[in-house]
Amino acid sequence: MKHLFLLIFLLLLTNVFAQPTAWCIKGGVFDEADIPVPSVHITTLDGKKGTVSDAEGRFELCGLAGDSVILLIGHTAFERQRLVVYKDRNKELEIYLTLKTYSTKEVQIKGQQNAIVSNYIPGKLSLKKKDILNLPAFMGSPDVLRGLQLLPGMQSVSEGNSGIYVRGGSPGQNYVLFDGIELMNPTHLMGIYSVFNPLLTEHVDFYKGNAPIHLSSRLASSIIVDTYHQKIDSSNWAGNIGNIITNLTYNGQSANNKWYFATGIRRSYLDVLGYMARPFLSDEENYFEQNAYTFYDWNGKVSYQSGRNQVQLTWYVGQDDFQMDNPKHQLESHSKWGNWGTAMQWKHTIQLGFMMEHTISYSSYFSNFGASIPDGTMHFDTDYSQVKLQSGFSMVADKHFLRWGSDFTFYNIIPQQLEVSNISSADAVIDEYKSLAIRPYISDYYTFSDSWSLYAGLGFNAYKLMHSGRNGKTTRKDNGVQMAPNIILTLNYNRSRHASYKWSYAYTTQDIHLASVASIPLPSDIWMPASEALPLEASHQLTAGYFKSYTDKKLQWGIELYGKYMHHQLLVKLNQNQSETERFEDNFYLGQGLGYGSELYLSSSDEKLSYTLSYTLGWVHQQFDDINSGRWHDAKYDRRHDLNLQASYKLNKRLDLGAVFIFATGNKATLPTGRYWLMGEIASDYSGVNNFRMPAYHRMDVSLNYHLSSNLFKESVLNFSIINLYGRSNPYYIYYQVEEGQQDYALSIKAKQVSLFPIMPSISWRFKF
Repeated sequence: MKHLFLLIFLLLLTNVFAQPTAWCIKGGVFDEADIPVPSVHITTLDGKKGTVSDAEGRFELCGLAGDSVILLIGHTAFERQRLVVYKDRNKELEIYLTLKTYSTKEVQIKGQQNAIVSNYIPGKLSLKKKDILNLPAFMGSPDVLRGLQLLPGMQSVSEGNSGIYVRGGSPGQNYVLFDGIELMNPTHLMGIYSVFNPLLTEHVDFYKGNAPIHLSSRLASSIIVDTYHQKIDSSNWAGNIGNIITNLTYNGQSANNKWYFATGIRRSYLDVLGYMARPFLSDEENYFEQNAYTFYDWNGKVSYQSGRNQVQLTWYVGQDDFQMDNPKHQLESHSKWGNWGTAMQWKHTIQLGFMMEHTISYSSYFSNFGASIPDGTMHFDTDYSQVKLQSGFSMVADKHFLRWGSDFTFYNIIPQQLEVSNISSADAVIDEYKSLAIRPYISDYYTFSDSWSLYAGLGFNAYKLMHSGRNGKTTRKDNGVQMAPNIILTLNYNRSRHASYKWSYAYTTQDIHLASVASIPLPSDIWMPASEALPLEASHQLTAGYFKSYTDKKLQWGIELYGKYMHHQLLVKLNQNQSETERFEDNFYLGQGLGYGSELYLSSSDEKLSYTLSYTLGWVHQQFDDINSGRWHDAKYDRRHDLNLQASYKLNKRLDLGAVFIFATGNKATLPTGRYWLMGEIASDYSGVNNFRMPAYHRMDVSLNYHLSSNLFKESVLNFSIINLYGRSNPYYIYYQVEEGQQDYALSIKAKQVSLFPIMPSISWRFKF
């Protein structure tokens, strides 16, 4: 009997050791633009083993047997693939997918446009890092926002104005999300540079008023900016040294590929020029000594990936600081503004095709202005902060892609903290508001067939103003809850693999307002929460478009028509006496707006020459009961024509050329139509609002990239750029000056134009190692 038991034990032991060892496959899935693709199904040929890629495109498939396995890779938007993986050659995979409807080589400023035919959201455009770096560098530094401004729908001119204008919308109607952090002011240096570090930016999605419902929290647009995602063997340092900005970045990962870290810091050194000029100029002649301007920003990301879970921490810190000292006129002033924010995100794959994502974030914006004159001082501060909790789920089920969740946002806003003092008196006013918004949503992208698909998103904005106070005393408690639906509907018809029609309707609301005092270089914007006196802003937008691609000619184009009606628009009442108002809400007009037009986009690319053309024909009108006798009038940012042409040409492996041409109809302004004497003083006569159109804006920028060969650097590029090649004096603003004639009552008044930027050459060095 003992021998029998021993024999059975040996047979079982032999069977155990004879079993093949199970093994795993890990990797990432990307599209043609190197963007991670989530919700990709990876299964074995027999269907017994499978997994799905997470939000970062990464996957892990374990429990495999045998010396090799055949994988099937599938996604509704991409061509299906079959891949053979051998156990003895197993390493982390990088799988690249091809769009079903359109496949060709990447084109410049078109990486986004690879999918203009297949995008289920009309009006969606995208950029990637290479598109941005191929543009002429402004003062030696490439910029993300300047790349977006070359796309149809966004106004292309922003010198001296930090606002973003999309399809007739105002600057406060844009939702800007940077690595999960909402940023309220996305620009530096009078709108010349954006807050996004171009060397860390991997991908930008730009939605013009009809973003997916979970991203539709503003009326005009949603701009979603993502920095580097983890990729295999991607560790490197990179930098850019320009005329006025230095940029240094790093991204890398741990040996086990579970930890990933990326960070970048930029700083201007305009203030350094003042110190350098001291030996050669007196303090009175040294402009940079009397007018100090500097800005910096620092952003980063830390992520941890383990199995079906990923945890990610992101942050952004940025600030501008401007100081002016004029001893001759005994005038000192300073202005400081910036964004701060952080976000913690957890992503988890529950099962094949079913994912969840939870985020908690904090973001703030501040603006401080102060001035000192012999007779007194003045300080004006504004602060905005929010805490947001987001919880979302997504699921792929047959022909459906479902998404649902909810956002909870707590606002704390101080639109004004005003202190004024002079020799005889002092006064101080501080207003503060606290409010809560809850936004549940659900959406479904349903594919009826290869030709027809529908996206439907429904959300609700439940908003309550919890506290309104002035100087520490409660001025109002709004007991009511403002509620409004948000609706996004898009219908797509693919006539063929290379042609599609798209229609959309969007009804969106937002619970915060941005009112600009004036378009001046320094921020003068006032954020206000919604209240009974200032209801939720809302808009209806209709769009229709046709998109076509020619793979043999490597050409694609699209045309889109849009119309938008907006109500509860805000405008600041000028010269309002604070002592006459009990609440800060009484300082604003409420009105309505209307924007409509058409957009044309065309792009082409071959191995040497790439070019894109975008053109917008648009109208923007406004109406306020207490302005212009209640009649409709053109908005300040009404711009009839906006044309952008960008081209790049690769001479050889070392040299490539780039050029951009911009033409835009001038903005509208309110200027006097006459002057007359009144009690010994000159008085102005006006007829209408925004009754004058500024001269047209146009310029050409050119660049040359010289790629240096180096054993030390992975990439080393010298960039030579010239902004405003032919020295066009484009108008910043116009004012009137009395030349002569005051003594004899014969007025001679001439218009004067102020321009900002002449011809500006620059050189910069971009490197990576």
